Amino acid sequence: MKKILTSFAAAAILSSTAVSTVNSLPMTKAVHNHTVKAATNVESDFLNKAARQAQKAAKKYGVYPSVMIAQAIVESGWGQSTLATHANNLFGIKADSTWTGATYTVRTREENSKGKSYYINAAFKKYNSFEASFDDNGKKLRLGVSWQPLRYQGAWIENAKTPAAATKALTGTYATDHKYNQSLDQRIVRYDLTKYDPVISTAAKSYKVAKNASTYAWPTDHSVSAKSGSVKKNQMVTVDKTITYYNGSKRMHIAGRGWVNSSVFAKHSAFPAAISQAPKGKVVSKNLMHNAYLYNSKGKRIKHAKSLKEDTVIKTYGTKKIKGRKFYRVSKKAYIAAGNVDATLRLLKHNAYVYNGSGNRDNNLIYKKNHSLATYGSPVKIMGKKYYKIGIHQYVKVANFVR
Repeated sequence: MKKILTSFAAAAILSSTAVSTVNSLPMTKAVHNHTVKAATNVESDFLNKAARQAQKAAKKYGVYPSVMIAQAIVESGWGQSTLATHANNLFGIKADSTWTGATYTVRTREENSKGKSYYINAAFKKYNSFEASFDDNGKKLRLGVSWQPLRYQGAWIENAKTPAAATKALTGTYATDHKYNQSLDQRIVRYDLTKYDPVISTAAKSYKVAKNASTYAWPTDHSVSAKSGSVKKNQMVTVDKTITYYNGSKRMHIAGRGWVNSSVFAKHSAFPAAISQAPKGKVVSKNLMHNAYLYNSKGKRIKHAKSLKEDTVIKTYGTKKIKGRKFYRVSKKAYIAAGNVDATLRLLKHNAYVYNGSGNRDNNLIYKKNHSLATYGSPVKIMGKKYYKIGIHQYVKVANFVR
């Protein structure tokens, strides 16, 4: 989306939409020495109103609250812009052809890819509340745009190690302003916005599953993410990442499977994993999603070596790049291709059914077009047709994915 710059020309009346003169957004002085600035009354009032709403939307869609709050500050001038006061639109999100709600139209100055300004009359979404504006922005960050659903994936909380990495990913994608990340980073530091972010831990722990449950491709509300697989009651699994939110709830990533809520696990079942995501040479347990051939250090398949069986837990001893491909070392001289362990997100171009290993429908689940699914390894043939594996004994036809 194109970023709204800090001043607008006089507004024009379009269709039945009421248009007022748009005020200039208040500017913030540059940051020095990364000190935290005491907020004014306007700023404090905005943060008190917006922070929890940002946290809720960020939890739902798996993004950083600090980034969304900074976006709202920059885009709306602490909620004082005309779009914010007349349309509850904090992010300058425009109304496209799919929007059926109310709109608010203004004449805006924008930048092209070369930094040159130009003016247009643009219709923007009008919301009932700030909360709705935060929710829509979170949805946009996670689901992207119709022609590029993964456009903002670099800003997702599971992909961006820090808020700064997320703001960098939004520069040139979310906003045309080539210094967009600097504007956001300044606000995040100046107003200590990371205090609203969840706590992320990469300490590996083993857990006992308390009930049969689905795993999900994203650390979002289940209504947002596609399923990536499943776990069974009493199964022992390794969790390699935990996100703890403002309300104490947790989302946890099961190595090789996907994301679940902490309620999936039995209480007091956590203990340090015998194997953690440790430095090269240390042992790490992995879930093997495919039957895996063994290779030597030169990437050649080891003759007469028995392949490792899918849907088992194996021990790995670091990784190695061989001819540009990632491999896991599983013994002193043997390696397996990482694709048998690590998931690859693939975009669906058609609605897709889930099949079992016999080529029959596994359940009534239908994955929708433009959703991304975590797949494992190369395609396999079942009854003459090619499938990607998406979970234990679960497959989706290769023809349903974008190539």
